Amino acid sequence: MMHQASMASYLSAMYDPYIGTPAVEGMIQKRVPSTAPEAIQAVNDAEAALGYCRDEVLPELDGLDRDVTRPLLDLLDIAKTIQKTIVKRSHKLIDYDRHRLALAKLTAKQDRSFSEEKQIFKTETALDTATQDYEYLNNMLKEQLPHFFQLQSHFIQPVFERYYAIQVKIYGMIYARYHELFNANLNHFITNQMGIEDGFNYRKSQHDVRAEMENMDLLKSGGKAWLAASGGVNNSRLSLQERAALREQEKAGGMALSPPPAYGSSSSSPRMMNQYSTGQEKQQLQQQAWGPSSAPAPPAIANRTGGQYVIALYDYQAQADGDLSFRKDDKIELIERTMDQNDWWTGKLHGQTGIFPGNYVSEL
Repeated sequence: MMHQASMASYLSAMYDPYIGTPAVEGMIQKRVPSTAPEAIQAVNDAEAALGYCRDEVLPELDGLDRDVTRPLLDLLDIAKTIQKTIVKRSHKLIDYDRHRLALAKLTAKQDRSFSEEKQIFKTETALDTATQDYEYLNNMLKEQLPHFFQLQSHFIQPVFERYYAIQVKIYGMIYARYHELFNANLNHFITNQMGIEDGFNYRKSQHDVRAEMENMDLLKSGGKAWLAASGGVNNSRLSLQERAALREQEKAGGMALSPPPAYGSSSSSPRMMNQYSTGQEKQQLQQQAWGPSSAPAPPAIANRTGGQYVIALYDYQAQADGDLSFRKDDKIELIERTMDQNDWWTGKLHGQTGIFPGNYVSEL
């Protein structure tokens, strides 16, 4: 019940109708899609109903401890005492048999010495004591155990009835609260009267959440699809040895190495057009970056290079047709570049020619 009440409070926070509004200073900003009013009302009613259940059930648990648990623990203590008495009776029986056999062995001799006569006297005394102890414990158990079992049966019956009554009362409280909750939100709990499988299929026909979750990039490839385009020690293409070396470099440098953004915002320089773009493609790229009415002059005139190479500082995965993919420390032949390192340059690697962000490489 405590876990259910806590879960209801979590759901109430998730279904908060004010999610998405500016957060109060010092509070956490929450954001989820808007929720239907019926769902908000249902989750608020559920939180209140489970809170009432918790407050009503807790006092009943005190009665359960007083009327059921503690009396049964006292009964167990009595049973342990009786068990110890039974064990002691068994030990006295062993002493009785030992002294009886020793006395029979001594009295069987025809010619006995003075020490043997003395030993017979001592054994008879010990046998008499062992006999009295054994008979006392044995008779007590035979007389009082049946009476104890009879009293135990009379004791268990009211305890069991009290336990049953407390259970019925607690379940009645919970049922009453849930019944009130369902009747107040019939438009939301529409699968309450259905079977489990029928209710599941109905909910699935209304909104297939599982299919939507499986199509999320966040959950693809074991939740690591985003690592393909990332750099630094979390890059999925790096070996463990390479990651460890990179961590050491980060510690020595006092800062974490992370790749700069490959694509700038709308206010940054337009993506560089290489020599393989047609005139129409260049015009479209200019219009996408600057708008059709204010297309400025292209960035600094590109310099064609020959035999010049650059070294990759980070991994880069092609994000559009014509991009050049590479890994950190790859040696790229530079074909064309601009004076601005934040522009797109043209290079060649492994027989492939394409453009890449200039701030991902360093000149050799």
